[in-house]
Amino acid sequence: MKYFFPQVDDLPVDNSPISADGYFRSANVTGLIEQQFNDDQTVVRIFVSGAPCMAYALGKGENRSIPLAEFSILNNETSHLRAIKLPDVAGRLTWLALESQASNKYSIEGDSAWETQLSQWKQAQWNGLIEIAAKTIYGFALFWQGELQKTDIIFSTPQGFITDLPRMENADDSFWEITTYSHKLSAQAYQCASLRRGAIRWSHQILSRYREMVGQKLLQTMDRELNRQIRPWRWNILLDENDLLDVHFFPYLMDAAHAYRALFMAMGAQMNFVIGNNLTQRLLSETFGQIHPDERSILQSQRLIPAAFSE
Repeated sequence: MKYFFPQVDDLPVDNSPISADGYFRSANVTGLIEQQFNDDQTVVRIFVSGAPCMAYALGKGENRSIPLAEFSILNNETSHLRAIKLPDVAGRLTWLALESQASNKYSIEGDSAWETQLSQWKQAQWNGLIEIAAKTIYGFALFWQGELQKTDIIFSTPQGFITDLPRMENADDSFWEITTYSHKLSAQAYQCASLRRGAIRWSHQILSRYREMVGQKLLQTMDRELNRQIRPWRWNILLDENDLLDVHFFPYLMDAAHAYRALFMAMGAQMNFVIGNNLTQRLLSETFGQIHPDERSILQSQRLIPAAFSE
């Protein structure tokens, strides 16, 4: 059976999807249920903030999306159930893996080989998800244009979750099993990841340029105001200096677009107040042109464009 995050302790629920379902709903947390059947098929259901959002059947090297109702129908007395609680980042990267296709599998032995592989991905400006599986480490990391994305790294260890890329010299494993995933461009999980990367990159360009114009103190003032406005929505999003730290699990593209739209509108309003509409519009337009064409395209598809965020 393929276990996700095997170092995580199982939740204390009986061998019943109903019992596990009740736990996630009452605790309002993100997590997943894995259920193994005699025919070597596994079904996985992902919960986001207590709500069941998607389900998949895994078998014979392939994943397929199934209706949520089918997950319960498949239950029988011979199946084995496991339920675990996850951080949002772990949930959304598991979802991305389930909606992607495993493209390469190989073993890495030693930090030297690992550093060489990282350099190859960077040089190739590779976009993709990697899964690392070993005795003491399991998790995912997302690469975008060859760069590791710091808000899309999550690994389980015997000591708990970590959000940094592990090093082999710090683990008790002699080798890691690496799986790389290629994405289906039409998949909802990929669309959400792509939109997130576009929003993060554009906001970084905006905030960096704004700091150049008004200084660090006024940038920090805007960060505090935007974070105050975000708080009632309970999004796991934070403005920190000139970075947007987004560790929220949006299971639907429209929900993610709504959050980023609110953020950019508030950002535009704050800049209008300080530097005026003309400079704000110029700043937004110039920084929008500096991001990667793929990122501009996904932002444009959701009407997250300069003209929408300045009077």
